[in-house]
Amino acid sequence: MKELLENPVLAPFAADFSLVEEARGKGIIEYFHLAQIKNYQATSYLGNIAWDTFETAHSLEWDLLDLDDIEARLKKSSLSEHEEVFLQLRYGEPILKISTSSFIAHWYEILYQSVEGFPLATADGKLFLEWLNNPKSIYANFLI
Repeated sequence: MKELLENPVLAPFAADFSLVEEARGKGIIEYFHLAQIKNYQATSYLGNIAWDTFETAHSLEWDLLDLDDIEARLKKSSLSEHEEVFLQLRYGEPILKISTSSFIAHWYEILYQSVEGFPLATADGKLFLEWLNNPKSIYANFLI
């Protein structure tokens, strides 16, 4: 994890991240007891969270929007009502905590460093999203 945060892309705001100690050894899916897709061949979805198990799920093709529009949408979403979020820069990496405002300001750098995409949740576990780089989609249980 240290190498990821020392990367020049994240280094300017690496101090904004901290490790979620109580989640040590778990990922977002395990920590928040989310259903995980087990049979990827049975779905066209390329993420890890089983979004069909959520009562409400939204998707957004982020590559059809400009970067400022995505930031504006995040600021207007219910995510911005939460002080901090938990995320994994990469699946299999520890869960990190970052202020929601820092996440919104640096979502593109986080996505770039994640390579494939990343799962994110509010600290209280009420809001979730999965940001994918291929396909360029966001799945969330709230509207963005």
